[in-house]
Amino acid sequence: MSTQIELRTIIPDEMADLLDGHFFEIESAHWGIMQKEINDPFEVFGIFADAKTAHAALAELRIEFPNLPETFTETVIEDADWQNAYKEFVKPWSDRQLHWIPLWERDNLNAPAGAAVVYLDAGMAFGTGAHETTRLCARRLQDYRDAHISELNTLEVIDAGCGSGVLALSASVLGFKKILGFDFDPEAIVVCHSNAKENAHITKLEFEVADLEKGLKDRQADLLLANIQTDVLIPHCDPVVHGVKSGGTLALSGILVKELDLVRSHYEAKFAELRPEDTFRVDSRQDGEWGDLQFVLA
Repeated sequence: MSTQIELRTIIPDEMADLLDGHFFEIESAHWGIMQKEINDPFEVFGIFADAKTAHAALAELRIEFPNLPETFTETVIEDADWQNAYKEFVKPWSDRQLHWIPLWERDNLNAPAGAAVVYLDAGMAFGTGAHETTRLCARRLQDYRDAHISELNTLEVIDAGCGSGVLALSASVLGFKKILGFDFDPEAIVVCHSNAKENAHITKLEFEVADLEKGLKDRQADLLLANIQTDVLIPHCDPVVHGVKSGGTLALSGILVKELDLVRSHYEAKFAELRPEDTFRVDSRQDGEWGDLQFVLA
């Protein structure tokens, strides 16, 4: 059985958002932030193939964050142990009717009667909705559903950059019937199909491997959800702007609060350029260090 090296240390609360934002932006496959319970301290951890790689990665991280704690605990872990270790840090989440429950808690947790429940296990790679950016999108999804409750059979929802499929699955369990999720990472789509199979109570969904250009080619949604970081949202904004119907709603997440004005002004200019026939209103919400933007077209 192969082994890996884990580096881990406790960090101040104020550093957690900064590191989390950094790891999200660089799409780190090695570093992460965890907190077991709401009152527990935050921990930064990294998983690496060997000690040399681990120490090199830590040295590089210290360049960006020189105030990191001096001491990291170094542990040799078995692959099989790590495959399940993340479960300790994944917690259920709910907002109004919507409930996300880790798959391994299916038999231990009972959602309220009438709840819209999604069971998930995406491993460390794609998460189970705990990230603030996903929660922001989920709240927008529920707001849209509440405002269009009589039209759920006909409205089209697209989850662009769907990751584990949590938002697409949530749309289905909330009653939408026409749903597409796509992601450029083939492994993400494998996870989407796996999660879909674990939710037999949910209508069969459509998932495909695609980037923004391919995924939105000749398609428009009534509700387009794009939980994608800023360095993708801005250079690839044209298909996103074209990807929502007149009268539809675009919800952008994956945006650091400090980047909200930049993304907003860029998309406002693009809508004016590419969709001059449409008027729109914009609003924004924040969750921790992260924000979203919602464009409602008329």
